[in-house]
Amino acid sequence: MAAGRWMWLVIVAAMVLTASQAVHAQEPARLALLIGNQGYAAKVGALKNPHTDVALIEAALTKLGFKVVVLKDANHRAMDTAIKRHVREVNRAGAGALSFFYYSGHGVANPETKVNYLIPVDVTETEDEKIWDEAYQQNAVIDLLSQQAPRATHFVVFDACRNELNITGPAAKSLGADKGFVPIQNTAGLLIAYATAPGKTASDVGAGGGPYATALADELVKPGVEAVSMFRAVQIRVKQAINQDPWLSFPSLPPTFLAGQAQPDRITREQVANEAALAWMAIKDSTNTLALEAFRRRFSETAFADFATARVEELNRATAASKAEAERLLADLERKTAALTKPSPVACDGINVDVAGGTRKCIKPGSGKTTWFKDCPTCPEMVVVPTGTFTMGSTESEPGRLDREDQVQVTFSKPLAVGRFAVTRGEFASFVADTGHKTDGGCHALTGTEWKLQPDRSWRSAGFAQDDRHPVVCVNWDDAKAYAAWLSAKTGKTYRLMSESEREYVTRAGTPTPFWWGVSITSNQANFNGSAEPYKIGGTKGEYRQRTVPVDSFEANPWGLYNVHGNVWEWTEDCWNGKNAGNPGNGSARTSRDCSSRVLRGGSWSNVPQVLRAADRYYSLPVIRSPILGFRMARTLP
Repeated sequence: MAAGRWMWLVIVAAMVLTASQAVHAQEPARLALLIGNQGYAAKVGALKNPHTDVALIEAALTKLGFKVVVLKDANHRAMDTAIKRHVREVNRAGAGALSFFYYSGHGVANPETKVNYLIPVDVTETEDEKIWDEAYQQNAVIDLLSQQAPRATHFVVFDACRNELNITGPAAKSLGADKGFVPIQNTAGLLIAYATAPGKTASDVGAGGGPYATALADELVKPGVEAVSMFRAVQIRVKQAINQDPWLSFPSLPPTFLAGQAQPDRITREQVANEAALAWMAIKDSTNTLALEAFRRRFSETAFADFATARVEELNRATAASKAEAERLLADLERKTAALTKPSPVACDGINVDVAGGTRKCIKPGSGKTTWFKDCPTCPEMVVVPTGTFTMGSTESEPGRLDREDQVQVTFSKPLAVGRFAVTRGEFASFVADTGHKTDGGCHALTGTEWKLQPDRSWRSAGFAQDDRHPVVCVNWDDAKAYAAWLSAKTGKTYRLMSESEREYVTRAGTPTPFWWGVSITSNQANFNGSAEPYKIGGTKGEYRQRTVPVDSFEANPWGLYNVHGNVWEWTEDCWNGKNAGNPGNGSARTSRDCSSRVLRGGSWSNVPQVLRAADRYYSLPVIRSPILGFRMARTLP
């Protein structure tokens, strides 16, 4: 062989080897999220296998090169956060990524809406229709994967609908006796598998894992088996083992070999290169990116894989350019149409409030029962209160009056936005999720005149049942200030705690009586300890709930604020001063002199009626966290 020809072959071989190494270095990402829920409440129905199920699938997928995230006994928020994080990572991984989602636990379909639900472990009741509000919609998982990570290939497995789910009881008729999932529409790019047929339940039997998970984990790692064939093999094994019929949907799914393709020992590198060359001639002008991706995976060890990659990138650029031009033309048309149809501006008879996002909303002060705004989806709902002058404090004849309630005139020259409700547990949870804010150290319970620390209590577990519409408690003054700072940074608006004069002003809503509705109180108007004090009608004892109630309980005051009397004490900005004397009279907070304690307003679920009066003043050390302490936001308006 001539020296020149030999040198050429060496160079070509080096180029092929370099291309092969580059392909391996750029192997598409493999990402998996596995959720196993078994620690359900007794009323829901405990399971025994989901934790073992996810362990089996985790071992198999790890062996196949997947980056695996496992979530066990997840509540609704944890499931939602993990699923959205998984979708973002798959989308960032780019074209060709493989996504595997597996859920083992309870699931059920709403017989009226035909919507399937996955059941988090914080669902405690299944005997009424609240389950549809507390469970997680299955189609949310599918929509997120298909819409926000469309360039990936997705394998979605629901090992759910266990017959251990308890849905019998007084409301069983509204839930429906059929516990199985309903069929769902085919979704391009997604293989969706049920552990059992639509309308049927899956068994939780089996030692060391459920029958479906056991078969799936075993079949996953078998090389040379295309994914659809692999799932069909799982169907057959489960049917033979326990007579359960798994269900499968796989439209427009490119050929995928999760455990790799079996390579015949006698096929040489030269034969593969020849096959690749012939195949490339047939596909090089194709506009089908899925076919090109399949070619690239099939011939990943040849230089032709790089040609396929370049062709896909060329098609993607052309598609993006066409889409950008179409969007530009559409935007131009919309601008021209808007200019022709733009209505004449309507005068605002109130205040134009700038809402985060660049919009303006006309709000009439004092119309809070019908008009309110919020600056972001998880922000508090705000109302605008009017300007005016009021008498802060109480008269000497008011029952329950304290000597620190001197009367003073206070004037508000600018309108103010105030939260319709105390900040809720759900709103505070968004803040903690965004910032990682720590509230370690327990929660104080007031015993007699002493605060007793309970280390196992927190805003997440206050000692009584709460949901995301209850006011957040077990938060101190510093927690409330941190929340206000986060809200200000998030929205670009100035959020803060109220001054105590602002708090009394919005509580009264233009009324001079101890309570905004009058001079008496019942447990149908506010949440307190039900004591038969001077303000009780007829001196009779009312209901003592011994816990918080949802923030929208009872009737709102004339300016649209809820629970300004009772439920939880609310932190204010003011340092504690013994009397109202010395109040600046302009609504601002007093933040000078001794600030070792901060003012509280409103009373709580554990207090007697006289403490809930509009004029009542109390205080606490700013470090105290208690199940009777919460807070409400104010927003400064320009």
